Amino acid sequence: MVYDIDKRTFTIELVDNVEDFNPHTRLVCESARTYKENIEDEDYDDDLIDGLIDFNWSEEMKSVYVLTEQKEILLEVERQPYTKNVSHESL
Repeated sequence: MVYDIDKRTFTIELVDNVEDFNPHTRLVCESARTYKENIEDEDYDDDLIDGLIDFNWSEEMKSVYVLTEQKEILLEVERQPYTKNVSHESL
């Protein structure tokens, strides 16, 4: 998960499986107006891999809710999030 404050873009990269970690799908939220993050564990290491539990888009509220094993994130965005197949890209 990466939040680029300059581009106002939040990206989550999903992998095909936990053994190979080949990138498969990218979830992209552009034009973020707000970004709020809640981390329960004080010792959380942002460089560790985190598991996505829930991703919800609200058209009415123009908001995205992301729940992972380590974080809870709420974004207000100007546009609907989209996905991109990245399995063919080399990183």
